[in-house]
Order: sequence, then structure tokens, then C-alpha cells
Amino acid sequence: MNVTFACSECDQTTRQDIESTTLAVVCTSCQHSIPITRAGQAGSRDAGNRDAGNSGDAGDGSDTGEADNAMQRCLVCGCRELYVRKDFSQRLGLTIVVAAMVLSSITWGFHWRYATYGILFFAALIDVALYFGVGNLLQCYRCRAEYRGLAGLEEREAFSLETHEKFRQQAARLAEADAASAKPVVKSTPPTP
Repeated sequence: MNVTFACSECDQTTRQDIESTTLAVVCTSCQHSIPITRAGQAGSRDAGNRDAGNSGDAGDGSDTGEADNAMQRCLVCGCRELYVRKDFSQRLGLTIVVAAMVLSSITWGFHWRYATYGILFFAALIDVALYFGVGNLLQCYRCRAEYRGLAGLEEREAFSLETHEKFRQQAARLAEADAASAKPVVKSTPPTP
């Protein structure tokens, strides 16, 4: 298995292969290290803080009845909320859709119906081929770390907008609180006569 993640210290994207003997996830840019426990759970200095938004999480690192070799937590942030998605660039997918829309609009404007339908059919054919040809990956809702090469992804849950929104709102509130606490307090002194 390998993990792709953004380092919490330097914000650089890092990809690392993880073996059963790997003891830590290490950023290749700044060498920041996050220790891994044996149950596939991240050991952290702020584990209680990480688990604050996870429902049903005892925060004690205990297994919850899943198989021993199944990944139960994100190795980077310790979050238990993980989902399965296609291992395909969303930007490239959106580019294909937008290109098909623009090209078909142009051909429609010239009244070239067959060319318009051909472009749309070709884009749909590319979509179907990619859907069946591209594998899946496991992604963390909180830190967006991506895990490739895992077995048993079929039993995992797909993306949930409700869970995503929970973590998005939590990140927004934390950023707002950090910005409010970073503002310097200006004390005005009365002018001296």
C-alpha cells in the first residue's frame, strides 16, 4: 500500500510506500514523522483533539470489530472517517466534460447534429471506459490523504456529502478561530497633555 498526503508542517505533497514493518509516515520534504501503531492507527501527540469530530470513537485506539488487517484510521491524521473513490484525477475528468460541452456547443451552433451527438457519445464512452478501467482508492475526509493498493475496498462506504460537510465546517471554524486569536490587541493610550 502507499499513501499520498499533504504534510501538516510544510504543506508539501508526499507519497510513501507503507509496509507492515513501517514505523512512521515521513514527509520527504521536511522529514516530519508521524508514528504508526500496529493496528494501522496513527499514534499522535494530539489524538484526543483529532478524534473530537468522530462519532462513536472512543479515542483509545481499540479495534471496533473490523479485521486486524483492515485500515481503521487515517495514518496521517487519525480520523476514522474514510471513503472510497475512483483513483482518477477529478480535474482531468472535469476537463473532459467541459471540452465535450464546448465542442458540442460549437458543432450544434453550426447545425452539425451528427458531429454534436458523436462528440457527446465519445465523451460518454471515455467516461464508461475510465469507470471500469480505473481502480479505487481510500481517502480521508479530514486531511484528504489517499491510500492505494488496499484490499477489500468494495466493503467500504462511498463518499457522503454530510460527512464531508461536517469536516469542511469544522475546518472553517478552526481557521476562523485561529485568525481571531492571531489578531494583535491594540491598546490605545490616552494622549499626554
